[in-house]
Amino acid sequence: MTVCIAAVCDGGKSVVVAADRMFTAPAPMNMEFETSEKKIESLATGCVAMSSGNSAYATEIIAGTLVGLAGAQQPLMSVVAERVKDAYISVRMTKVREQILVPHMGPDFLRVEAIGKTLPEYLASQAALYGNLVMLTNQFNLGSDFTVTGVDTGGARICVVGHPGTLAWLDKLGYAAIGSGGIHANMRLALGAQTRSSPLVDTVYRVFDAKKASEVAPGVGPQTDMAIVTTNGTKMLSEGVLKVLLEIFNEAEGKKPSSLAKLEAELKKANGKKGG
Repeated sequence: MTVCIAAVCDGGKSVVVAADRMFTAPAPMNMEFETSEKKIESLATGCVAMSSGNSAYATEIIAGTLVGLAGAQQPLMSVVAERVKDAYISVRMTKVREQILVPHMGPDFLRVEAIGKTLPEYLASQAALYGNLVMLTNQFNLGSDFTVTGVDTGGARICVVGHPGTLAWLDKLGYAAIGSGGIHANMRLALGAQTRSSPLVDTVYRVFDAKKASEVAPGVGPQTDMAIVTTNGTKMLSEGVLKVLLEIFNEAEGKKPSSLAKLEAELKKANGKKGG
């Protein structure tokens, strides 16, 4: 119940990302709420991840990813994506153990496991129970998805990691949106003809426009965070830039804006450059 958007632009030199601030808390809270926390998580210089779904599991996966990266400052995006996938699989298997295996088999299995016996060995004479546990394990879904994107020495890359720990590279398409508002955001980017070669200022507006379009979906919050990712790092867009984006969006009334000159000037101002 959220939206996280990423779009490669400027010939693969930059990525524009955006997310709402709606969080989903699992049982026992079972709540959705907006906070001051941002969903744009820096994994390394020039690399971010954003998650949709169960925020508690996502927190564990991000933490596991950072451990796997071991403080690497500018790792290849392929390495980062693999670390996210590894952490996803690890957290999923931990939850399978906690929520399915141990509750179904009890302390006797824990004692047998401690001496090195595997699950198939333990249940060799209980085929029906083993089959049921395999089915429950296969069906277990963390309910969390990740968009991982950034710029390394080969240019910008973008991928999605999801159930049951699969990784899909979307470099050719050049953009991705996940969460309950993902379909609305993806459609908006497609209609806007977004590509890897799109100019930065155009992409900043299109991503904002996609975020606003996604707000019709359940669970997508109105608050918006945006950032530009390059090899130099991740720069969050200022309140001034977001204000200009909203003004242009409201004036456009669902159509293509007649000019983005005001946005371009505000971006230059935010970067400490004079508008021209």
